[in-house]
Amino acid sequence: MSNSYRRVVRSIAILAVSGALTRASRGQDSSQDAGRPLGDVVRHQQDEKEHKKAKHVLGDEDVSGPHRHRVTGTAATTVIIPYITITGMVPDSVVMNAPPDLKQKMVISFGPSLDACFDLKCAESTYLRSFPATFGGLPKVLFDSDESVQGNPARVAHLEIMHDERGKMFATVAFIQTPASAATASCIYRSADAPEVETECEAFIASLEVHIPEKYIYVQHRYY
Repeated sequence: MSNSYRRVVRSIAILAVSGALTRASRGQDSSQDAGRPLGDVVRHQQDEKEHKKAKHVLGDEDVSGPHRHRVTGTAATTVIIPYITITGMVPDSVVMNAPPDLKQKMVISFGPSLDACFDLKCAESTYLRSFPATFGGLPKVLFDSDESVQGNPARVAHLEIMHDERGKMFATVAFIQTPASAATASCIYRSADAPEVETECEAFIASLEVHIPEKYIYVQHRYY
């Protein structure tokens, strides 16, 4: 038998074995799909293809959402050490300034200090009384509702403000009662910007979190 003839025979044998293995594999897949509805079989094949594709790795923007950042305020700074912090989420276009930047459509602020208040009624009346001096304009309560922030009693007030420079404005204000004192966070905007900003203000108030130290001490101050 010539060497060329032997090579032809060997090639035929290899092809035969490969074909048999392929048919066996196909037969196994067919046996697994036998009796299954055609729709299930198609979905199973699609799932296998998807499984082979590269998986998307979650980034920070997938978890917390893009175009937003956290802002922080304080409360009970003259009552306890360490003091209480309040945080909330706002669009990246919003920058915290002191005094508030009236050029922004959405003005976020924490305060004024409500360290002398230990209930929501005192907090709201003190806030309204100091509003002309801290922000400017005359506020009027349209309506308010009792809420809670992480188990702390809270009141959300919706205000109408007549500002000397900016005209008619609105505000959504949260008053939060804590074991040490009351705290507040505000979102203020012009009436003309309400369609664009109102939802973002509500989202800011809904995102508020109060961070109370696990251990703190009371300090002596003029309210005691």
